[in-house]
Amino acid sequence: MTQFDVSVGISPRQSFESWATFVAALEAEGVGRVWVIDSQLAMKDVYAGLVVAALNTQRLDLGTGVTNAVTRHPTITANAIAAIAEISHGRAALGLGAGDSALYGLGMKPQKVAEVEEAIDFFQAVLSGEEGQLGGRKYRLPHVAATVPVYLAVSQERMCELAGRKADGAIVMGPAQPDMVWRQVEWIEAGLAAAGRKRDAFDISLVTTMAAEVDDVRSWASTQARLLSHYKELPQSLSLFRDEIMRSAESYDYAEHLSTHAGHSAAVSDDLTRALAVVGTPDECAARLRELMSTGVDTLMFPLAGRNRVERWRAMRDEILAQIIV
Repeated sequence: MTQFDVSVGISPRQSFESWATFVAALEAEGVGRVWVIDSQLAMKDVYAGLVVAALNTQRLDLGTGVTNAVTRHPTITANAIAAIAEISHGRAALGLGAGDSALYGLGMKPQKVAEVEEAIDFFQAVLSGEEGQLGGRKYRLPHVAATVPVYLAVSQERMCELAGRKADGAIVMGPAQPDMVWRQVEWIEAGLAAAGRKRDAFDISLVTTMAAEVDDVRSWASTQARLLSHYKELPQSLSLFRDEIMRSAESYDYAEHLSTHAGHSAAVSDDLTRALAVVGTPDECAARLRELMSTGVDTLMFPLAGRNRVERWRAMRDEILAQIIV
């Protein structure tokens, strides 16, 4: 059966008390896993949020969605997620990326693929209770209550292949276009094959946003457009939007990362928004999701932003996801 996860950030306007109520409600409404965004200039602290979530849920899996190995030293990140694993009784996952808004907002650039690979090796070692190596030095955590899987956020070819070779799962940051996702899944599977790993033991989670109206997902589309601006070659379904994608990236404000009120979202047209996100009636959205699932992904992850998130999740589950459960 396809799993359905959500990706959420803790708004600066949201209290941790209301956050506790929110994550408990998501668990009650059947969400499989919550990935909490780590973007220190745009949202509240990810680990504080995960502690609160762990103490207010019993079954919900919890992960960083995603963190990086730069803004915090990896030993600090490993220690923090190990604590979440203990508090949650083994429900923690470490979602890791090369660095996006958390780094760009500081004037820094994402890590290189080799640096991310070193970080994955380190995290997998120390979070399994073993000795890990980083920068020529060896480290061991003072406590490990449960093994923590490491998921890698991926988009382009080399990172997709790295996820297949080394990570426990992949978080695919792709537009809602099957030709793009097919390509990304193939890259991941090439990495799995190169490492002699089994596909059925690896989780590929596709991030896609969904709404009835274009304006509800325009901000998310602007984030996707910025990511696509780094591609040398776009899939056929998006090639006609290249100029618009580049203009959108130039106007992006990292202080408003994923905000539903972000000014930079105005740079994305209705047509591009519909190409990058799943927009339409419940039947139209279900059809789009079926196409995306046919690419071979295992999990669908839905970002939830703005107000009335539990109500929107409930409507999404009952009106759309109920049509595609396999």
